[in-house]
Amino acid sequence: MSLDNTKIEITVSSEWAEQFNQLSLETGHSLEELIQEAIGQYLDKTRVFLSSQSVDLEYFNLQKELLNLQEKVESLKPLLNQVAKLEAKIVALEKIVIPELSISPSSTFSKFLADDNDQDEPDEILTDFLVD
Repeated sequence: MSLDNTKIEITVSSEWAEQFNQLSLETGHSLEELIQEAIGQYLDKTRVFLSSQSVDLEYFNLQKELLNLQEKVESLKPLLNQVAKLEAKIVALEKIVIPELSISPSSTFSKFLADDNDQDEPDEILTDFLVD
């Protein structure tokens, strides 16, 4: 791989030049670095130009965001207790509104076994499962 660099000169619109200048001010990168990165992205060969200052700034922003998220999590903890209390109330209300079945499944099964009409006719319509 050759380390030779080729100098390329281009003319861009004043609007683009202004955008590059603004981006240079925001990121702290030189115009040359920004244009090399833009060409690299176009060619899928991006070279990252991060100065220690921009890394420090990014780290500071991430720390700030992390603290913000931790504060939000802490503010949600009281709501967790409220949700648990509401769930307990819902369970209690369901027990009041939906009474327990008075017939146990085992007694229903024993009634079915006690049915002495085991001799069904082949053409008979079975209606034992219908409720009277």
